[in-house]
Amino acid sequence: MSFRKNFLKIFVIFCVIATSIPLFSFAQTIGQQTVFFVGQDYDYYSRTQISAVLIYQTSKLNFYIDTSWWNSLSSPLQTQVNAQLFYLASYFENYDYPKLVATFGSEALPGHDGDSRIYVLFHPMQSKYLGYARFEDTLRASASNFSNQHEMVYLNPQILLNQPAQQLAYYLSHEVLHLISFNQKGIFINADDERWLAEARSDYLSSFLGYDNVYAGSILEQRVNAIRQNSNFSLLNFTGSSSDYAAVHLLAEYLVEKYGMNILVDSLHSKLTGIASINEALAKNGYSEDFNTVFKNWLIAMAFNDCQMGDLYCFTHPSLKNFKIYPYTNYLPDYGVASMTASNYLNLYGGTWIKLTGGKGDLTLTYEFPRDAQFYLPIVIVDQNNKKTIATYSVADGYRGTIKVPDFGRSNIVLYLMPFVVNNSTGATLFKWEVTVGSPSPGSSNLADVLAERINQLKAQVASLMAQLQALQQAGAACSRFQNDLYYGLMNNNEVRCLQKMLLEKEPGIYPSGLITGNYLNLTQEAVRQYQQKYGLPATGYFGPLTRALANRQWFGY
Repeated sequence: MSFRKNFLKIFVIFCVIATSIPLFSFAQTIGQQTVFFVGQDYDYYSRTQISAVLIYQTSKLNFYIDTSWWNSLSSPLQTQVNAQLFYLASYFENYDYPKLVATFGSEALPGHDGDSRIYVLFHPMQSKYLGYARFEDTLRASASNFSNQHEMVYLNPQILLNQPAQQLAYYLSHEVLHLISFNQKGIFINADDERWLAEARSDYLSSFLGYDNVYAGSILEQRVNAIRQNSNFSLLNFTGSSSDYAAVHLLAEYLVEKYGMNILVDSLHSKLTGIASINEALAKNGYSEDFNTVFKNWLIAMAFNDCQMGDLYCFTHPSLKNFKIYPYTNYLPDYGVASMTASNYLNLYGGTWIKLTGGKGDLTLTYEFPRDAQFYLPIVIVDQNNKKTIATYSVADGYRGTIKVPDFGRSNIVLYLMPFVVNNSTGATLFKWEVTVGSPSPGSSNLADVLAERINQLKAQVASLMAQLQALQQAGAACSRFQNDLYYGLMNNNEVRCLQKMLLEKEPGIYPSGLITGNYLNLTQEAVRQYQQKYGLPATGYFGPLTRALANRQWFGY
């Protein structure tokens, strides 16, 4: 009887405990497989579910890899991936994760699965994505039919093959900060932060965690190259383009340099979102500036990066000391009366840098914005002594206005315009402007002769530039061996020239343009992608360790 009572008592206790365990179970043994939901828009094959195998496990991380992708790897590549995972886990757990948690807070510990580990799922993604996180994974299945019910992030497995080992933990940290943000902002505060700000925090981690200390090949270098190539971005219409990421990264860099890390941290923990949360964080930390003022000063810093103009108009990061944006440059004829009419479409909180130079005489510029646009128009006048004068026009000055610069081309030699809009009912604003400079010069009554002479001068300049370009293409330094990873965005790089030269000589069918510029841009990236595809390598367009080894073996014999 006593035994029966004890048995029933134990059985009841077991039932109570059992009912408290989630009604789902997942593989926790190396080599076992589990089915997971994935983001259809990210997955290379547009799948919503995949089977994944548990490859590596620590006290903090479960690493799963898409089963099909894993099985497609050769034994040496599987060994390489295992080594990369070991390095990734060690660095993340010992260095990055403690700093993330101490600064921003933690993800849910534990989540609905009762497991304090973060699940990391590698699955093939579209080439433009390196990783993502899904808020729905933090919800119970009853709240989302597609929740994996884990604290979980997703990474592109190509980073295990093509990215430098010392950068791997950054990509994991980037996505884990999104996971932390889901908990700190989405769960605790019940607010959904604007994407540009969430990405700004995560992308800035490359600097915050020290991954940009060595500039060559760093995330920071990639962002600088991206925005120099394409400065078209919009904070409020963040699409995830390379220029969008570059802009928010450099904006976060500027915010932290000028106002401290607490701006990013306090905005995360604010009940407000986006720009409103930045304004609250600025006020909380004792600053009188609002975000519009910060954004204006940042645009000027991007154009000039000159601390002599004032501390707010430069970057202090050592690797950014020579950084400047490339403006849209307009050259005004330096004879007679010159005039120019133009218009630019402005995105909400986007960057537009317009540079006017040339001409001789008094300059008059008229501008016009739509009546429903709330705008700012910072200008900078540079004189012959490189002294810079800053002024700002706004909606308070009227939708139409006139800017006068005396003795342009002599005393004052450059005018910069940096218009931006902060609110508009249509989302894109047409900024119209017209400039007139100079006065009729003696002996210039025969305009046809003047123009003909100018055309001949321009033709001579074009011929000279073409000759220089041809010389560069033919110069191609002797190539012996590729030592470094090469990737989209590298500019004026000797190893890129060698790569282009070898592609032209050895694989002319996949590099028909034949340009040898040293710039790793679309044509070179596509040629590398075709080269990888031809020889059975992952077609990423990234000239990484595997591709480099093949090229060295095929082209140089080792």
